[in-house]
Amino acid sequence: MMKRNQILFSLVIISLIVPVSMVSATSDEPQNSNFSYSFATIRQPGEFEPMQGVLIRYPFGISYNVIKEMAEDVNVVTIVASVSEKNTVQSQYQSQGVDISHCTYLIAPTDTYWTRDYGPWFIINEENVQGIVDFTYNRPRPNDDQIPTKYASNQSIPVYNMPLVTAGGNYMTDGQGIAISTTLVWEENTGYTHEQINQMVNQYLGIDTYHVVPDVNGEYIKHIDCWGKYLSPDTILIREVPASHSQYDEIEAAVDYFESQPSCYGTPYHVARVYTPNDQPYTNSLILNNKVLVPITGSQWDDDAIASYQAAMPGYEVLGFTGSWDSTDALHCRAMGITDRYMLYIEHTPLTSNQSGETGYEIQAQIYPYSEQNLIASSTGVYWNVNNGSWNFIQMTPLGNNYYSAVIPPQVNGSIVSYYIHAEDTSGRAENHPYIGGPDAYSFTAQGDIQQNNPPEQPQRPTGKTSGNAGSTYLYSTSTTDADGDQVLYMWDWGDGNFSDWLGPYGSGLTASAQHSWDVKGTYSIRVKAKDTASAESNWSEPLAVTMPCDFANLVYFFERFEERFPTIYLFLQEIFDRFSN
Repeated sequence: MMKRNQILFSLVIISLIVPVSMVSATSDEPQNSNFSYSFATIRQPGEFEPMQGVLIRYPFGISYNVIKEMAEDVNVVTIVASVSEKNTVQSQYQSQGVDISHCTYLIAPTDTYWTRDYGPWFIINEENVQGIVDFTYNRPRPNDDQIPTKYASNQSIPVYNMPLVTAGGNYMTDGQGIAISTTLVWEENTGYTHEQINQMVNQYLGIDTYHVVPDVNGEYIKHIDCWGKYLSPDTILIREVPASHSQYDEIEAAVDYFESQPSCYGTPYHVARVYTPNDQPYTNSLILNNKVLVPITGSQWDDDAIASYQAAMPGYEVLGFTGSWDSTDALHCRAMGITDRYMLYIEHTPLTSNQSGETGYEIQAQIYPYSEQNLIASSTGVYWNVNNGSWNFIQMTPLGNNYYSAVIPPQVNGSIVSYYIHAEDTSGRAENHPYIGGPDAYSFTAQGDIQQNNPPEQPQRPTGKTSGNAGSTYLYSTSTTDADGDQVLYMWDWGDGNFSDWLGPYGSGLTASAQHSWDVKGTYSIRVKAKDTASAESNWSEPLAVTMPCDFANLVYFFERFEERFPTIYLFLQEIFDRFSN
């Protein structure tokens, strides 16, 4: 039975959470405000999207170990008060082993190191141009409050002043028009109605649904990042405590609420949990591209916290860092991700649950290179497999207006199909959807009366030269048939530790060829296997033994060294050779 305060939590949410789409277009403008811009569409990226840097402040609130880790992958922007302070920090970075080639500086006065709370909020408009939204920081710290404007000026990014009092620690977004804060945002903006606040975040941040929820911690700060965070567009992490904890009912009520809410994909949120029995700040982590930096405290629950992130975010590198943390202030509060302004953005609603597809399963996405560079067509497509088999790749077809499509072939009823989208552009960027790619691929169950697929027959033993010279290239051939008439791809095992990609497809029964060279003399066993376009694989063929008796690479090396040591004799021998060869 739901406990009384859980019921009250749900009633509060039902009465207070107002999707922006429900707000009347004729509502009054927020009081005492002058909205300075309007775009047709705005998107505010999530923390888990590509980051080009991270914003921190000196004197630091984080260790050099954290900074060193950050600088391995992104640009660390350090706010310093003066050139002299910059030189001091640069010297300290060098002595601590921080990669200073990934370090830049913003010279500006500050009051505190909580860059998350006062740092810039990044947006992308319909022209794929980045902007910065500057809110009013909810603390009497005028220097901190100026940082978004100063950073925007430093980077030549347009800045827009949103007349909302808030802090970055009390705000999180899924990157798809949904955001979450605690009711602190209402308490700090009593001059606006709830509808007016919804209008404001919609106009400045592109937020269509704004979940404003009670703070479950019962702490003074009332920030959402003290107990929850988005891990992906459809996954939220919320702290977990024992039933004896004073805030147990409030926390579980929040879990019940979010599990009942639709994510941007239309499916209920998946709520991941991390155990914080003594109010450890494990949810106050920082996602930085494919890494998750987690504040740990030296408690017996640290390893479990790391494992919780690994389970919720497969494929990410999860790293724990100690520091001067407490339950309401840790790593997330003291570092602010800087969104990659030229990211390669993929928008896609995944296929889930059961999918019928007698003609296949269409995967459609919108792909935006914010760099305005061209997509690499041959590298933009869908990777997919069946029942955790090997990955297949289908190139996506452009449909216009940044839409792309690919069709996964139909599969046998009950098969588990997994997939992810991959794209590359000529700026050098490569991105996946979901963001980490294969380790966290989307999955659905194939439904329908699809005939059982049969794998290709075992390919014929390869044919070709069985002896030759190391360093020379030789051609080998094989063929097989597929009982269903499917086209066939081949993978070659060259016996030297090298395997080909899946080559093809070829028609059933047609000859397939591939070539290879061996660098070192020896005897090698060549074999080949086949798979059809439905991903069913054959057994390996019988091997063909190939002997490379002569290593030309070693002969060349011998003669080069001989010429260096005995140039006169080498010239004499070469002259004799030339006479006989003529």
